Amino acid sequence: MMKVVIIGNGVAGTFAAQNIRMLDKEAEIKIYSLENYPYYTRIKLPELISEQVTIEDLIVFKQEWYNTKNIKTTLGKKINRIHPEHKHVFFEGESEPIKYDKLIIATGSMPNIPTIKNANEMIGKGVFTLRNIDNALEIKEYIDKNKVSKAIIIGGGLLGLELAKQIKNCRLDTTVVEFFPRLLPRQLDVDCGGMLEKVIEDMGIKVVLSATTEEILGEEKVKGIKLKDGREFEAEIVLIQAGIRATIDLARQAGLETNRGIIVNKYLETSVEDVYAIGDCIEFNNQTWGIIPACIEQSKIIAASVLGKKTVEYQGTVPINTLKIVGIDLTSVGVFDPEDVDQVGAGWEILKAVDKKGNCYKKIVLKDNKLKGAILFGEKKAIPYVNKNMESEIQEDELRKAVGIYKWKCEGCGYVYDEAKQDLLYKDLPEEWKCKCGSCKDDFQRQPPEE
Repeated sequence: MMKVVIIGNGVAGTFAAQNIRMLDKEAEIKIYSLENYPYYTRIKLPELISEQVTIEDLIVFKQEWYNTKNIKTTLGKKINRIHPEHKHVFFEGESEPIKYDKLIIATGSMPNIPTIKNANEMIGKGVFTLRNIDNALEIKEYIDKNKVSKAIIIGGGLLGLELAKQIKNCRLDTTVVEFFPRLLPRQLDVDCGGMLEKVIEDMGIKVVLSATTEEILGEEKVKGIKLKDGREFEAEIVLIQAGIRATIDLARQAGLETNRGIIVNKYLETSVEDVYAIGDCIEFNNQTWGIIPACIEQSKIIAASVLGKKTVEYQGTVPINTLKIVGIDLTSVGVFDPEDVDQVGAGWEILKAVDKKGNCYKKIVLKDNKLKGAILFGEKKAIPYVNKNMESEIQEDELRKAVGIYKWKCEGCGYVYDEAKQDLLYKDLPEEWKCKCGSCKDDFQRQPPEE
């Protein structure tokens, strides 16, 4: 009977175990986790701080699920050494190792703390990161115990904004400080970033952009932050959400090849035989991922690889990011700004419609008639179409209808007003607007017509 040991019970490790069990009913599967909780969703961790959810609400798979799948889990257990030559893993404080036939490393990632003076020294004294349940409970306790009234979130990415909303829900004066000149710099272009900033500020959250945090102010307790330009902001708590970095120390110490992550091949094999890696901790083709879709996609491939059924090769995962704040519908998929990866004129085409009054922004990125990426802000109906057709050739009429970006044609002279190429939607044009032949606006018909 094959013995499979999995280090880590996040989405990557848990779904790897599930997929192995689906392919092999006999394999012995053991998961070891440093945390004291079964697999839970990290997406809603900020809501635990504001008491919108309970710990029980976060748990995805209860113990019965593991029992049914015959997957053994050991919680609160730290593995501090891997011995690949003898296929052993060692636990902290214990001399007796356990043996494996196949080992899967799913150690995930940890919050990145930028080089900020006094940041590490103030951890627990008003400076916190949020990555797990215990972090959320510590933050909530600190806010309550110290009667915190002002909070600063360093980082205007997905995690930072979601956290900021829940901190605001705790009735705290909340400010987001972002290094880049726009929010969500890895998911949005300049135009949509500006629209999102306005919506966030309308929620009562202050936003400070192009801001480099130089120092955490305070000694026994946090008093605020100082920016590189000299500005200071008061706060009793500072939450750092400035990205993540792969947890690779265990792999590196075991002699596995690492860089930013644990280096894996197309079958998610590491540089050491019978040792595999998955999720936030891996690096494939010089790229790392920190998104759930990547973990789920990789879990199917690693299951087949572990069982010697190398039928599917990993090609990388198209990034899909969704902002999960009540009242905001925002999804960013794939390449959202061709200038970041290529020359705009080299086969790239952009269709864009902006409705500032309705807080709606739709941007579709094509290359050689293939759908390469999109930003959908204030738009939910088009998400299934975009996700389904990524990297596929598309019919333009079908795309425009699905996304809601239209052309309008004058029945008089044939002039076409293309919403994707203009600054205003047709509905937002002034009433006195005339086309080239002088016909009134009402002489225009939408193409393609409504069904």
